[in-house]
Amino acid sequence: MRGIMRRIPIKTVRPLNRGIHQSYRKFNQVRSPIEEYEFKIKEGKLRDDPYQRKIITNLSLLHGKLNGYEPPKVETPSINSLKPKVGILKIFNSFFGSKDSINLGINDIAANEIKGIYLYGDVGCGKTMLMDLFYQTVPQHLPKKRIHFHQFMQHLHKRSHLLKVEHKHNDLDVIPLLASEIAQELSVLCFDEFQVTDVADAMLLRRLMMLLLSPEYGVILFATSNRAPDDLYLNGIQRVSFIPCIQLIKKQTIVIYLNSPTDYRKIPKPILSVYYYPKPGIKYTSKKNIINCEKHINQWYEYFNSGNKNKDITLDYKLTVWGRELKVPKSSFPYVAQFTFNELCGKPLAAGDYLTLANSFQSFIITDIPYLSTDVRDEVRRFITFLDAVYDAHGRIAVTAAANFKDLFVEPEDLKRGNFQLYKKQLHSGNEETFENDDLVTKHGFDKSVAKKASMFANDEERFAFARALSRLSQMSTTDWIDNVRDI
Repeated sequence: MRGIMRRIPIKTVRPLNRGIHQSYRKFNQVRSPIEEYEFKIKEGKLRDDPYQRKIITNLSLLHGKLNGYEPPKVETPSINSLKPKVGILKIFNSFFGSKDSINLGINDIAANEIKGIYLYGDVGCGKTMLMDLFYQTVPQHLPKKRIHFHQFMQHLHKRSHLLKVEHKHNDLDVIPLLASEIAQELSVLCFDEFQVTDVADAMLLRRLMMLLLSPEYGVILFATSNRAPDDLYLNGIQRVSFIPCIQLIKKQTIVIYLNSPTDYRKIPKPILSVYYYPKPGIKYTSKKNIINCEKHINQWYEYFNSGNKNKDITLDYKLTVWGRELKVPKSSFPYVAQFTFNELCGKPLAAGDYLTLANSFQSFIITDIPYLSTDVRDEVRRFITFLDAVYDAHGRIAVTAAANFKDLFVEPEDLKRGNFQLYKKQLHSGNEETFENDDLVTKHGFDKSVAKKASMFANDEERFAFARALSRLSQMSTTDWIDNVRDI
C-alpha cells in the first residue's frame, strides 16, 4: 500500500493506518466528547473540571459537524508536474518560499468547510487527555491518526527521501506527493505537542499545511501545544517564511487556551519504587548497592516481562531504523528492553532511534545513570528525547541511578571521578539566584529547584524540555501509569 508511513517496516514505527476504521458508517455510533467525558467521570477515571468542560463543548460541536462530513477525493499529482522546470533556484524558492509567496495574504486562501482545533496551555493542564477524548469519539466513517508531532516530522523526512530515491530525482518537489498521500489515508489528523524548532521542519511544514488544510485536501487538524500559534518557531531561522503557516493555522482552526488552575501533575498519586538509588552514605559502587541494583533490575524485568509466556531473553536484538541496525543489548521483544545509560545515551543515537524503541517495546530498564552535568549536555539531550518518545507511547521505565532525578544534575566541579559520587558540598558565599521569577516558575508552574537545574541549558526550548522531562518522570512512577500499560 502506498502512503507516508505504510512503507516503513512494522518494527520500525507503528503503521499510519493502525487504529483507523476502514468500514464506512453513515451515522456515528460512538459517544460525543461530552458524553464520553461524563462517562469517564462516573467511572472515576476523570475528575470534573469546569475549565475542561467548557472546552469539551467546542469538541462536541466539531464532533457534530464531522458526523456529516464528506472528505474531498484527492488525486495523486503527476511526477512530471513536480520536476524542476527552471533549475535549482525554482526548487529553492518553492521550498523556502519566494518573497511574493511569503507576502501572499492568508485571506487569499479559501477557508475550510469545517474548522479544526488548536489547543494550547501549560504542562499538566490536561491537553493530551482532551485530545485523546476527542480522538476516541471521531465518527467511524472518517479515517484518523493521532501522532506525536516530532514523530510525524521524522516520518515526513524519511518519506521525502524515499520518494526521491523511488523516482530517481533528487530535485523532485515531493511535498504535493506527501500531502496527497496523507489526505488519501486520513481525514482527521491529531498532533500532540506541536512545536517547531528546526528550519527544515518549519519550511516543509509550511507548504504541507497549505495543502492539507485547504478545502481541496480537506484534512481536519486537532493540535495540542505548549505554545500559542503566534509563539511557534519564535526567533527561528527564516521565521518570516513560516508566518503564513501560523496565519493558516489560526484561520483553519479554533484556537483555544486551556487555562485550568489544576495542575494534574501535582495531584498526589501512589509512588512505586521504579526508580532505585542508594540511600545517603552508601556508595553506588559498593558491594551492598550493587546487590540492591541487581535485585531491583531483576524484579522489574520479571514484572515487565510477565505477559511473555515463553519468558525468553535475547541478547543484541536487532531493530531496523532508516535502513541501519539498532542493537538492543538485552530484551524480551516486545515486552521489555534493557540498556545501560551509556548504551542508550552515550552513543550518537537520534530521535528516530528512540521513536523506534518506544514503538517496539512496552517497557524499558535503564541502569547505571550517573550524576549529570553541563559536561555531558549531549547525553542529557538524548535522555530527554528518549523520555519524550516513551512517554508519548505510554511506555514504562525502571532505572538504577546515582541519585533521585531532581538531585541527579550537578555542577561539573562537584563530581568525583566516575560520575557516581560527589565531593562534599561547599558553602557558597554571596547571594545565589532564587529562580522565583524564572519563566519556568511564573508561566509554567514548575518548582524553583527544577528551574535552577534547567538553567544548565541556554536555549529556552531546551530548558522547557528538561523541566517537562522531570515532571514526566514523576508521573511515570505512579501506580496509575504503571498499571495502564499500552497494548502490544
